Amino acid sequence: MFRFKHFVSWLALAAALTGVCGQAAATPLYHVDIDTASLGSGPAFLELYFLGLDGAPAATAIVSGLTGALDGAADLTGTVTGTAPGSFVFGNAGGGGDLVQAIQLGGRFGFDVSFTMLPGDIGTAFGWALFDTTHYLGADGDLGNLFLQPFAPAGEQILVAAPSTPVSTVTKVPEPSTAALMLVAMLAMMAWRGQGARRP
Repeated sequence: MFRFKHFVSWLALAAALTGVCGQAAATPLYHVDIDTASLGSGPAFLELYFLGLDGAPAATAIVSGLTGALDGAADLTGTVTGTAPGSFVFGNAGGGGDLVQAIQLGGRFGFDVSFTMLPGDIGTAFGWALFDTTHYLGADGDLGNLFLQPFAPAGEQILVAAPSTPVSTVTKVPEPSTAALMLVAMLAMMAWRGQGARRP
């Protein structure tokens, strides 16, 4: 009976840990890849922006792993902080933030982005674009957008409006599966059970 009670306790703990891990992974991570090989060479600009509509609940966009032929430091405007190669944190207060990074065309660029948001009825948009001194590159405007919808059900709060093109793709980074988390919990319980069996 004593061992059964401990087994039930461990099972409850494993279930609780699985639930916590699931909640922590609820906001997905997206990877954006930009291939400028078809756009020739020379200087251009990569723009990332986070735009909150009037009355939108507080939200942040965390951009990390910005890679590619970056040319100098990024120009930050509005509610955005950070430096490469570290993370940039955008807020949507006061209209949001804008990052313009000088680049050299001809290679690949990429970054990861994740979000936090409070509940509410009004959304916020994250977007990215390429341009030179005269016009947009790779598309007639933004290469892609991720729309935050805090009013949507869990799991549907990020609307991806970024069709895959030869220049830009966006992919959702897979989350750890619940099955894998349960496997870890079961292995921990088996190890505990083995220790109990070795007791005199």
